[in-house]
Amino acid sequence: MSEIPIIGAETPLVGRRLATAAMIVVGATAASRVFGYIREITTAAYFGAGADMSAFDVAFLVPATVQIIIAQAALSAALIPVFAGLLEKDQRQEAWLVARTVFTLVTLIMGSIVIVCILFAPQIMPIFAPGYRDDPMMMAEIVRMTRLLFPIVVLLALTGIVASILNSFGHFTLPAVAPIFWNMIILAAIIFGHERLGVDALAWGILLGTVVQLAMQLPALRGRGGRLGWSMAWRNPHVRQVGALLLPVSVSLGLINLNGVVDVQFASFLGTGGVAAMTFAFRLYQLPEALFAIAVGTVLFPTLSRIAARNDMDAFRSKITLGLRVIFFLLIPASAFLLALHEPIVRLAYEHGRFTAENTELVSSALLFFAFGSAFSGGSTLLIRGFFSMGRPWLPTTAAIGNLAVNAILNWIFIKPFGLGGIPLSTSVVSAVTFIVLLALMRRELGRIDGRAILRSGVAVLIVSAIAAATAYCSWWALDHWLGRSLTAQIIAMGSAFAAGIAVFSLLALAAKMPELKLVRKTRRG
Repeated sequence: MSEIPIIGAETPLVGRRLATAAMIVVGATAASRVFGYIREITTAAYFGAGADMSAFDVAFLVPATVQIIIAQAALSAALIPVFAGLLEKDQRQEAWLVARTVFTLVTLIMGSIVIVCILFAPQIMPIFAPGYRDDPMMMAEIVRMTRLLFPIVVLLALTGIVASILNSFGHFTLPAVAPIFWNMIILAAIIFGHERLGVDALAWGILLGTVVQLAMQLPALRGRGGRLGWSMAWRNPHVRQVGALLLPVSVSLGLINLNGVVDVQFASFLGTGGVAAMTFAFRLYQLPEALFAIAVGTVLFPTLSRIAARNDMDAFRSKITLGLRVIFFLLIPASAFLLALHEPIVRLAYEHGRFTAENTELVSSALLFFAFGSAFSGGSTLLIRGFFSMGRPWLPTTAAIGNLAVNAILNWIFIKPFGLGGIPLSTSVVSAVTFIVLLALMRRELGRIDGRAILRSGVAVLIVSAIAAATAYCSWWALDHWLGRSLTAQIIAMGSAFAAGIAVFSLLALAAKMPELKLVRKTRRG
């Protein structure tokens, strides 16, 4: 298993193990995303991008948003700095007492929230999809599926606690691998249950997969000097510290993710397939960020928390700068490829079964505009984790408040000339604004940050990426005209395009002696 020591100064061995952990997380995330996109392709083929999928996407949005705001991500951001900080100070028993108490309180509080949301789903759901209020059958289907899906909030909250503990101990493998099985179970549920259950097969698969995802991580807690269980030591100062962090973290993540809720509200006015089309595009757009930015942030977060506990701001600044340059080096070319090949990517990924050419056109238009914001969103992910590890969660919260209003206004402005594409365009603009604001705030907190190096790096990578993406497009265009658009031909054309683009990018980066290559090797080797 991939683990790194958590006590004492960082040595070259620790650095190598940290880099190994990063590669394991990237590899596991890549495997999970492969299965995730097989799941998405299967979902598109069996259910299309019509009313049924839009109803499911709205129903899934609400529990997913609640668990992000209050549960999994927020708990990780609040618990890891406290738990890892106690381990850094060799207070292991105190750390486990905090974990047990948080586990107990989360079970009771989140369980109560789930019960209330299930009971009052008919009153809650119209708020999230106002465009469907006048469609009783659509709204009834949304409410029914929401009730089916809401229990995952508690399960994901507990999974977040377990993963936070494991990450604090430097164990990244199981939390990274578990989503692979989550996707595999959902995929099996769709394949074997779609004829009998329809879209409900997808919902039942999510429930079962979430249970398995939690169960497979629990055994890894053994032998770490403590255990989970019931405890009501809520007066403990470290438990209160988690609570004090949880409120601003939840508000911050909530405001960020409420942008997605606002997007769905606008999309619900663009026909019954609008929400589904935007969701399919968003999941493709998320792939590069999940592979690189989230993986880098996941591995760096406990390290940043330990560095912050030592008050070593020089090391903290170095890690943040390194992380941003690596993320830009990986995400800018990914965005360029999405911009150049958005339509053939959507066609190859989704246009099967009930997913039509009209669906492809709608989804690809949304993906085009999403792609502009990928690098900014990835950079913001790392900066937000940096603020959380420093115990400054209110700073990204302040930025998120302003950006929520900007997103709503831009949605209203852009949706008129661009239709559905105006919603992801607004998301991209907001992502850029968020990154700039967060970087300025981080510079203020640290006294300085190597902004010029980050900017020079970004511009150089942008130029090389544009050339590589143009090469990829030309390769695809030639093969597309020569081979046609059978499934095999599409796979050959797209595979060749990506291979050509990556080769050109790598050769140009080597020829220009771009320092980011060394940074990637440093991240990989330690």
